[in-house]
Amino acid sequence: MAPSTVTDRQRLPTQLVHDSSLNRLAVVVDVLPATVDDLSVTVGSTQLRVTCELPDGCFERTIVPPRGYWFTDERNAMYNNGVLSVSLGTVHRRNRRPIPTR
Repeated sequence: MAPSTVTDRQRLPTQLVHDSSLNRLAVVVDVLPATVDDLSVTVGSTQLRVTCELPDGCFERTIVPPRGYWFTDERNAMYNNGVLSVSLGTVHRRNRRPIPTR
């Protein structure tokens, strides 16, 4: 049976910095004592999800873009000494071209 997922702000402290002039969101998550093999990072246009599987449970952090923004395909993640750093491109919703429908 898979462990249940727990949202625990004390377990995954997170810092967010959005620079609207650069259209970037910087996310830093303290995942210690996790190793890179314990982490899963998924990104869509409306959320970033960090999952950390440790012996005492599975911990998850979900981050949404700043109000009025979406995430773009410009994404980069790096793990170093217990710290996960994620950089995401952002675009204001009014500047995003509509996707044509058929």
